[in-house]
Amino acid sequence: MKRLLRHERSSRFYAWWYFTIAAGFVLLAVAKMVTGEKPWLIGIRLVIAAGFAALGYLELRSHLKRK
Repeated sequence: MKRLLRHERSSRFYAWWYFTIAAGFVLLAVAKMVTGEKPWLIGIRLVIAAGFAALGYLELRSHLKRK
């Protein structure tokens, strides 16, 4: 039983961890946009951010389904 509870907490932790990484990539893309980076590099950063946000969403959704 304890093992299951620990897994549920870590699942929620991973979801917010992924959202934080996604926010970091978005902020990095904005900073590079301001400094005049090539648009395709900014686009790659935004795609990576979207991927991490999707991982966070799926992890959070699976955590909420278990409850």
